[in-house]
Amino acid sequence: MVTDLQPLPRVAPFRYRNDRRLGLLIITGSFLAAIAFSLWARERAQPEESVPPGPATTTGVVGWPKRVDPIATLASAKEITRRKLLRGIAMDGVTSTGTLDFSTATADARYSFQSAPGQGPQPAREHGTLSRRAYCGRQAVVIQKQGMVAQPDNSLAACTADHSESLPDPRCSLAEIWAAAKLKNAPTDRVARVEYYRSKAGPAWRFTIPNSPYRFSWYGDCRRELSETEAIGFVP
Repeated sequence: MVTDLQPLPRVAPFRYRNDRRLGLLIITGSFLAAIAFSLWARERAQPEESVPPGPATTTGVVGWPKRVDPIATLASAKEITRRKLLRGIAMDGVTSTGTLDFSTATADARYSFQSAPGQGPQPAREHGTLSRRAYCGRQAVVIQKQGMVAQPDNSLAACTADHSESLPDPRCSLAEIWAAAKLKNAPTDRVARVEYYRSKAGPAWRFTIPNSPYRFSWYGDCRRELSETEAIGFVP
């Protein structure tokens, strides 16, 4: 039996042209997206690099210039460094009022910061290569006669054994530290060096009047005095 063959439907030529254009657009878009993703991934793979410090400023320095409170100024110091972990604070010229007078030559404050391993600014390296080791870096922020300024960042600083944990924000004021010193009959007409650092016992304060016997260390909450063994430690 012979059946009639039905002719194939005719498709307008412009439909083929539209399909071809759509296909080319999809291929081109995918290609461009792949290139963009590759460039983005390459940029992300590069280490964050150190930048030169900005100029000294007195903005955010609490009590500037004659009654500076470095503990209250800590928040401002954190804003001018990309290192996120506080490693310690060293303050020279602390008067019995618990402040520093930067109109004198004896006042100085230094905040020490670093990063978690592999975080923050890292040493420069060739594109596509991995770092041979994890760096924590280090940067100090200082208050001096000109104001507060970040010192040049050291991206090559190695990680220390206790690098993973930041010091908590201080729980005591310098006035409280001096109050403890007064109970030990420390002379109030002298200035002191006060350090906030990580000791063997944990966060700690060290009070010293240079060239005198007045020296002691307190735990970070200022509730108990530390023994010499507990107080071992320093500000990096």
